[in-house]
Amino acid sequence: MITTLYRPVGPKELELIEQSGWKKFHPDYPNNQFFYPVMNEEYAIQIAREWNVPASGSGFVTKFAIKTDYLRKV
Repeated sequence: MITTLYRPVGPKELELIEQSGWKKFHPDYPNNQFFYPVMNEEYAIQIAREWNVPASGSGFVTKFAIKTDYLRKV
């Protein structure tokens, strides 16, 4: 079983994700003290709009899938 998660990011973090071949988030990115994905796309859009846009001029929502069994272990 797969769970879809969403993570709002700003343009600089999105660039780092792209440089990784769209394979990883960067835990050492400034302001990334916590990895905070959400399960609701509308909420991720709201966060991007209310936090990322004012902070950096634009916001994006990444979407990724993860094995549900893995989430149960975390």
